[in-house]
Amino acid sequence: MKLILILFLFVATIGLTLLLKYRVSPQYGLDVVTRFVERLNYIPSQKPALLSRDSFARWLADPALASAKDGYAVPVLFPFDLLFMICLAALLGMASAFVAGHLSFLSGVPAWIWWLLPLAYLAADLAEDGLLFLILRDSAPLTEPTFSLLRKLTAAKLATVSLAMGEIAFLLALKILVHFYPAE
Repeated sequence: MKLILILFLFVATIGLTLLLKYRVSPQYGLDVVTRFVERLNYIPSQKPALLSRDSFARWLADPALASAKDGYAVPVLFPFDLLFMICLAALLGMASAFVAGHLSFLSGVPAWIWWLLPLAYLAADLAEDGLLFLILRDSAPLTEPTFSLLRKLTAAKLATVSLAMGEIAFLLALKILVHFYPAE
């Protein structure tokens, strides 16, 4: 049953990724397709200038990009990215706990331990999306401290999702080693 749920979450995560990249985001232009605030150090329409508070403020203030700004907030961030981050965090947590549960020498480790990194990723991504949503909707001012916080949340999101994926890779490597070199 757990494996079926993991497979469902995997398919849902991939499906949401493809839906966001090829159906939802393209309606709002290249900048939104790349989701530059969350992933890049530049704005594609302003390349080669690096992403900064000033370049982001210019992007936000451009009346020609009003539709892109609104589309980035809704539906890209909410609800689609929200659904994606929930599916990905659940997938990472369930997969880690599942693999760890099949390693007898880890039987004394509580299952919730394997959920810490995926939940840290979810918290960082949710905080990043929430702040970005407020900025896109003009509910939070784009100041240097706000922009700095947004960049820190992006870095935290990328770090925690990488660590959570690394956790699964490490546990899978242990499982393979135990399979080929069982304890005697």
